[in-house]
Amino acid sequence: MALEEEKKEREAALAEAREASRTAAEEAMQLREWTMTIEEATSKAREEALFYKDVAVDLDKEKGLIKADLASTQEAYREMKGECVKSEIARSAADEARKKALEDLEAERARSRSLSNDVDRLKRVLLEKEGAIVQAGKVIEDLRVANTDLARSYREIERANTDLVG
Repeated sequence: MALEEEKKEREAALAEAREASRTAAEEAMQLREWTMTIEEATSKAREEALFYKDVAVDLDKEKGLIKADLASTQEAYREMKGECVKSEIARSAADEARKKALEDLEAERARSRSLSNDVDRLKRVLLEKEGAIVQAGKVIEDLRVANTDLARSYREIERANTDLVG
């Protein structure tokens, strides 16, 4: 009996060892699966890390290009701002010149109106003087006629005096 008991104990121990071995084998298999899953995840993580490293390099290059574009844009903005200021100054100067030209034009118009009025007044004076000259000419002609008549009368008086005296 002791032998049988020992045999039972051995068989129980053997069954227990087999169960433990089977459990250990399952655990080992599970650990291998986890290890493979972890290795796959690690490999994917490395690939993603390389991808993101490349992306980071590309982004860094883009950042450099964007900084260069920004600097170029800022310089162009400064130049445009300077041109805008120059344009504003030129526009202001042109406005001032236009105002001055309009003032000069208005002064010339006033002067022209004044000269036109003076010419009209001088024409009227000239017409008046021409009228006076024509009248003076008529008076002179009348005076010549009167003088001729007087001279005739004087000659007649002299003849009559000579006739009387003589």
